[in-house]
Amino acid sequence: MCGGSGVDLDAAPTYGDQIESVAQVYPKGAKAVYVTWEDVTDFHPRLSNNLLWNLENTLKAAREVVSEFISDEAQERVREEHRTDISIDVAPLEIPDQLYQEEIRDLRKEHLYRMVKVRGLVRKSLPVRPRMEVGLFECNWERHRQRVIQDFFTLREPNKCIGEGCKCTEFQLREEQSQFIDSHKLELQEFPEDLPPGAQPERLTVFVESSLAAQARPGDRIAVVGVMRTRAQYTGRRARTEFDVYLYAHSIDEREAEAENLEPTEEEMEQILELSRHPDLRERIINSIAPSIYGMKWQKEAIAMQLFGGVDKHLPDGTRIRGDIHVLMMGDPGVAKSQLLRAAARLAPRGVMATGKSSSAAGLTAAAVRDEFGEGRWTLEAGTLVLASGGLACIDEIDKMDEDDRSAMHEAMEQQTVTIAKAGINAQLHAKCSLLAAANPKRSRFDKTLPLPGQVNMPVTLLSRFDIFFIIQDMPDPKRDAELATRILESHRAGEMIGSGAETELEERELQPAISRELLRLYVGYARKLRPVMTPQAQQKLKDHYTSMRRSYQQRGEEEEQVFPITPRQLESLIRLAEADARMHLSHTVGPENADHAIEMLTLFLTITLHGDIDMAFDGLTAKERKQKEDPLALIVRFIRQSGAEGADELEVLDLLEEQGFTRTDCEKYLQQLSKDGRIFSPANGRWRIA
Repeated sequence: MCGGSGVDLDAAPTYGDQIESVAQVYPKGAKAVYVTWEDVTDFHPRLSNNLLWNLENTLKAAREVVSEFISDEAQERVREEHRTDISIDVAPLEIPDQLYQEEIRDLRKEHLYRMVKVRGLVRKSLPVRPRMEVGLFECNWERHRQRVIQDFFTLREPNKCIGEGCKCTEFQLREEQSQFIDSHKLELQEFPEDLPPGAQPERLTVFVESSLAAQARPGDRIAVVGVMRTRAQYTGRRARTEFDVYLYAHSIDEREAEAENLEPTEEEMEQILELSRHPDLRERIINSIAPSIYGMKWQKEAIAMQLFGGVDKHLPDGTRIRGDIHVLMMGDPGVAKSQLLRAAARLAPRGVMATGKSSSAAGLTAAAVRDEFGEGRWTLEAGTLVLASGGLACIDEIDKMDEDDRSAMHEAMEQQTVTIAKAGINAQLHAKCSLLAAANPKRSRFDKTLPLPGQVNMPVTLLSRFDIFFIIQDMPDPKRDAELATRILESHRAGEMIGSGAETELEERELQPAISRELLRLYVGYARKLRPVMTPQAQQKLKDHYTSMRRSYQQRGEEEEQVFPITPRQLESLIRLAEADARMHLSHTVGPENADHAIEMLTLFLTITLHGDIDMAFDGLTAKERKQKEDPLALIVRFIRQSGAEGADELEVLDLLEEQGFTRTDCEKYLQQLSKDGRIFSPANGRWRIA
C-alpha cells in the first residue's frame, strides 16, 4: 500500500538482514550497509534525484533509520565489550556513470558541494588516523562540560562557559570522552592510459572515513562517490581568495584493481570472434605492433605473447605462480627499442611508460616520502610497477635504475609484490604486471663473444628473471640496409604529405596496421580474461622437450662436464608462452600446437641469445672451465692423475692453482684436505700421488 505517498511500502527493501549481520560482529568486519541506486530509484525516483545536492543529509537520515533496526542485545554487547555505540554507515553503490561520473581534470566550480563519481588510481596514502568529530571541553573554574562539533581541519574550542553564572573562558579538552572517527587521506590520479597526448595526469585529494578507511591502498584502481568541498589556502596567517578542492568520499563504488575494464559490445564481440578465426591471426597481430618499424619480427612476436600473458595460479597451499611474461631487449643505440616500448604501452589495455632513472621519488617500485600531501608526515607513494598492476609496465634504460629499485625488483618480478618497511610504514603492495624493458650496453656496442653481465649494468640474478631477452645488434647488411632505408624514407614522406593536406590515401594505407589499435586493445583485453587449461598432450610435449634438452648434453665423455641449456625456470617460461599462444587464439585449452610454438620461441632464445648454455652466457665460461674454477679439489686430482705413476710435484700443483686465482695458503689447505680424505698421499717428500 502506498497510502497516497507514491511509495509502495510493502515492496520497499529494508536491508534488515544485512543490518543485523553487521551489528552481530561489530566493530569487526564491515561497518556499513550498502544500498544500490536501483533500489533507491525503485523505492522513490524523486529520492534518487535528490541525492545530487543532498547526499550528506540523506545519508545522515538513513543512518538514523538504520540505528532503529539494531537489536538491543547487540547494542548492549558492544557497550559492555567496547564501551562504544554501534554506528553503521550507509554507502550508495552502482551509481550510474552517465549521470554523475566526472574526470578529475574536468572538475569545476559547478561541481562544488554536490555528488560526483570520480575514477582514478590511488597514488599516495597516509596511515589511518582518528579525527575528532565532537570534542568534550571542561571549563577550568567549575568543571562545567560542553560538547563542540569540530571543523574538518581545525580544532574548535568554546568561546565561553555555558554553566549558569560561570564566565570562564579557559577550557581543557577531554580527549578520552570526545567522539572520534577513523580518517584516511588518499591521493587519486587519472588513469595513465586515458590521458590525452602530452598531458600530465591530474590529481585529487580524497578523504575516506569511518567504514571506508583502509579500504584502498596505493596502486588500487577505484571509483569514489562523494561530495566536492573546498579548503582555504593561507599566505602566512592571511587567508587567500583561491581555494583547494577535495573529495569527501561516501562510497568506494567500484574496485578495478586487477580486472580488465574493457567490455566489448555485441558488435565488437562479433569483430573479436571473426578476427580469432582468421588463418593468419598471429601474423596480423605481429604486423599490427609498431608497423612503421621495419623487421624485428621475433621481438614483435615476443611482445605480442607478452600482451596476452599466461595464467596466474593460486595453489591450495597458498603458493602463487605468476602468469605474466617478462621481456628484456638489450641492443645497440638506434635500433628502435624505445619506439617498440611506446607502441606496446599504447596497445596494452593498461600500459605505463617510464624510464629506469625515474624522476619520481617512488621510482620503479614504491617509496615512503615526506611532502606537502602528508603535511610533514611520511606517506606511501606507489611507483611504476605498482601503478601498472594488472597491465604492462614499459621501462626504458632499466640498466640505469637506482640501487634501491634494483634490490626491490627481484621481489617485484617474481613474487609480484613490493614490500615497504620504512619510517614506521609497513606495507605490501601488488605489482602484478608484465615487464617490458630495454637496456643499452656499457660500451655502446654489444660483443656476443663476451658474457652478458660485463656488458650490461644489471646483476645476473635480475637478468635470469626475464622469460626472454634479446640482443639486438646493428650489423651491416646491404640488402637489409636498403629495405630499412626505403621504409624510413616512406614513413617520412607520408608524414610530410599528411601535414601538407595533400591526397595521402595510398601512403596512409601502406603504414596502417593490419588490425586497428582499438580493436586489438579490445581483443587483448577479452583474451586476458580466459583461463585456458593445458591438455595432457601439451603437457607431454613440454615435458619431453625439457627432459630431452637436459639429456642431450650428458653424453660428452668423462672429462666433459654437463652444460645446462634449460633450467626449471625456463620450463615455467615455456608454460607461460604456451598459455599466451592459446589466449591469442581465444582457446579454452592449451593444445600441442600452442606447446610447439612456445618451444619454437624458447629454442630461438636459447640458441641465438644464450648459445645453448645459460650459464655460458652469464659467466663466459664453458662447462668444463666453470667446473674446474668452482671445484679446485677436482682440478688437483685431475692434474695429479695426468702426471703419471710418479705423481706430481707439490710446487707444480701450487703454481697451477695460483694461475687459476687461488692463494698459496688456500692451495695448501686443499692438499691437506684431500690427504685427510684419503684421496691422495705423499710417498716421498714434495710429491703427491693418487691413493
